[in-house]
Amino acid sequence: MAIIFDIYIECITPEEREEIRSHFEGLSFELQTGKITHWHYAPEESQGMYGCSLWSPELSRAAVRTLADAIECTEAGIRLYQHLHQGPDFYFARVAWEATLIEASYLEDFMKWEESSGDCRLTIECVFTEALYEQLGKPKYCKAFRPGYVWTGYRGEEYHPLGSNDQTQLNHLYRDYFGYPKDL
Repeated sequence: MAIIFDIYIECITPEEREEIRSHFEGLSFELQTGKITHWHYAPEESQGMYGCSLWSPELSRAAVRTLADAIECTEAGIRLYQHLHQGPDFYFARVAWEATLIEASYLEDFMKWEESSGDCRLTIECVFTEALYEQLGKPKYCKAFRPGYVWTGYRGEEYHPLGSNDQTQLNHLYRDYFGYPKDL
């Protein structure tokens, strides 16, 4: 089973989604590692929204298993957000592993309330319209993305040496000392 690194974009109308498709059509870029990524478009429909995702078969299909995976996917994420920044209107977007699993309608599930101040913040990285920002109660720590849009920022992809494919000696050392996990 593949785990896909993608950008998921929701639009309000099919026309907006078509403009997004046109904007991303043929997108490819060379990463600093020399790998060239080609982005494939897939339409998605859910709960009355017109979504789409774009993914590249040149990136890891098993999440972050090496430091290179983390670096390449982080750079791809930056470039995807930059391309979105220059694109047509949309409602909600997110770059992540399996980004299509979280739609705008689920954002309230990712609100964290700070008891001391009564403020709320989103716990996921995404970009969305100012109208949705207002509807969510103006979550704290959102920043301007472009006119009419805010975002929670993008911190990049995480690499964990234990359990990775490129740190076999470290994983063996851990297993030798602690006897688990067996799958390292």
